[in-house]
Amino acid sequence: MLRAAGRRNVLPAVAAAVGLLFPAVSGRAEEKPRPAPTYLGLSLAVRHVSDEVFEEVYGPSGTILGLTASQGFFGAQNFELSAVIDIRRMRRDGLSTVSGVETRFGLTPLSLGLEGALVRGVAVLWLGLGGDLAFYREESGLGTTSGSTLGFHIAGGLALHPWKTVPVRFKLFLRWTKAGTTENGIPAELGGPEYGLGVLYGFRLL
Repeated sequence: MLRAAGRRNVLPAVAAAVGLLFPAVSGRAEEKPRPAPTYLGLSLAVRHVSDEVFEEVYGPSGTILGLTASQGFFGAQNFELSAVIDIRRMRRDGLSTVSGVETRFGLTPLSLGLEGALVRGVAVLWLGLGGDLAFYREESGLGTTSGSTLGFHIAGGLALHPWKTVPVRFKLFLRWTKAGTTENGIPAELGGPEYGLGVLYGFRLL
């Protein structure tokens, strides 16, 4: 599980990043807004689940694939603010530490959040946060357990759009998720840190 000390380290860093991001657009409020960009894309990440029991059964990490969509609703000079929704899927196979029975775990997080971004030439520095609804299911010869839990995430990273005539954006990201649940009286933490890459296609919808 994520420790309280980890939270104390993360929150000040997020506050500092927000403080750096938003002052950059102060003084530009009277500028004419740009058309809001829309992006659709795919992502591939490695997720390190924080739960110790999960690590013993399935290993410390696994790949998670995702679909993402974002809609900008504010743009001024080099600043963009967007609403983001994504759905992702992770599946892991393992062996029960007690019985040695093969078991399979599936995790499907649905996320909704906000992202602020500074555009500097071909580079985009961005920071986001939001809420998560995570569906999970574990199957083995001993039975099936399924459910859902609410959580939240903090994310940030660097995106590149190297071609002016091709609206493609490559998005490098780090993400930290909190998604705790309890099954059969046993607490479990399905969140954790992850890192990955997204490829997005942009167009103007609004």
